Amino acid sequence: MTTTPGTSEVRARLEDERQRIAAEITVLIKADRGSEADRAGRSGGTSDVAEQASETFEHDNSLALLRSLRVTQDQIERAVAKFEQGTYGRCDECGGPIAAERLEAIPYATLCIDCKGKSERRRSASPGGDRGPSSTAAV
Repeated sequence: MTTTPGTSEVRARLEDERQRIAAEITVLIKADRGSEADRAGRSGGTSDVAEQASETFEHDNSLALLRSLRVTQDQIERAVAKFEQGTYGRCDECGGPIAAERLEAIPYATLCIDCKGKSERRRSASPGGDRGPSSTAAV
């Protein structure tokens, strides 16, 4: 069996991560809405094409970051559920232990390093390759 950090420490780290990600999501949404309101408040045609392209690029980046944060948020919720079920520290794929070092680095990891590597190779080999974070990406 894998040695994992103490129960209260794990729970506290997961809760800290949960709060940190929620705060980041809130800030990102507010900033993006503020930018959107600024764009909407300008009279039509006053900004040049380059400025519009830059704003669109920033908005797209914000959306990509938001998707990534939501994936992480889902992974944290999954780890909390595993913790409550007594299966925290076990790999979702093979059922084996997740190394304590991995859980220290990523407390919401749900795959052991071997299964994570296999998952990444499958994702990279799939048509379209790595398109960034997906809602099914596991850590």
